[in-house]
Amino acid sequence: MRICFFGTYTIAEGYPINRVLLKGLQRIGIEVDECREELWEGFLHEAFSQRRWQGYGRLGWRLLGCYGRLIRRYQHLREHQWVIVGYAGYLDVLLARLLNWRRRQRYLVLVAFISLYDTIVMDRGQLLAGSWKAKGVKWFEQLGFRCADLILVDTVEHGRYLAELYGLPPEKFARSFVGEDDDLFQLLPQAATPGVFRVLFFGTYVPLHGVEAVLEAAQCLRGESQVELVLIGKGQLYPQTRREADRLQLPNLRFIDQWISPASLREQVAQADVCLGIFGQTAKAARVIPLKVFDALALGRPVITRDSPAIRELLEHEKNALLCPAGDGAALAAAILRLRDNPALARDLAAAGHACFRQQAAPEAVARSLVRLLEWGLERKE
Repeated sequence: MRICFFGTYTIAEGYPINRVLLKGLQRIGIEVDECREELWEGFLHEAFSQRRWQGYGRLGWRLLGCYGRLIRRYQHLREHQWVIVGYAGYLDVLLARLLNWRRRQRYLVLVAFISLYDTIVMDRGQLLAGSWKAKGVKWFEQLGFRCADLILVDTVEHGRYLAELYGLPPEKFARSFVGEDDDLFQLLPQAATPGVFRVLFFGTYVPLHGVEAVLEAAQCLRGESQVELVLIGKGQLYPQTRREADRLQLPNLRFIDQWISPASLREQVAQADVCLGIFGQTAKAARVIPLKVFDALALGRPVITRDSPAIRELLEHEKNALLCPAGDGAALAAAILRLRDNPALARDLAAAGHACFRQQAAPEAVARSLVRLLEWGLERKE
């Protein structure tokens, strides 16, 4: 088996999905030829941080150069059966299909991870549904999906949704857990501060995170002087979250309002007694498993997150995590106190959660699952 990993995919900090797949495939002995050009220059979500016309213009020129080099490199690759277009390859998949137009026997896989339309329009509301811009994003994404033979998404629930949204066969979508790079996120001994029960939330403050439930939990825990809630990150809803927290004057809430490196994040997790997932009530929140859950499991910390069909694909309530109703701050506060008052339960959940990560979401596990999908897909195509 020989695979070409293709495109302008990111391998930057904070985006482990491509690194996990590459590392896992190499560990299990699969030959992988990388045909990659750097486009995003680090943090993908900040690619358009300049004024709009400057951002699009600069990115467009870079893209033309990248694609010219990709075409030349691809023409000199060894023979291969599979082409995997790494995340975020919504445009790269069009190029990959053109390069393989006369080699339809090659199996083309797109690592989608998230839907652009669902994220930008439906979940974050950054474009108005029905506007020409939103329709353009949807058309563009549908075109990319149609070019691929198989689309990797993070959960079965997500795949079902996208199949229905775009009128595509459900079997065109397959689950591939995002996982985490276990060279960076290894099992950590706990370094908690005596007398403090530290609860850690980290993220980009997007709607699906449901950070308002964390504030509600902090209110419920106002009288619990030993409990400290630490919120790391910034993003879409951070300003209003901070204003609301200041208004409520919550003494047990602390903000670290900046991006931190993976090494610094590991240090923060080492000092935490429990890590929080997501609690949003949006439709998307019920379809995804956030990266932060894989981070916490890899590092061996107990997890509290919202219950959903998606999370049940990986975790089980009271076996390897505590699951709460969406948007319910009181239930979250009760779960936090339950772990504070029952250290044995916290230890058991942490150990079982880490074992679950090793079995299903470590690089080797993700890669073995992918290989089965590739072999099955090629058999169907032939």
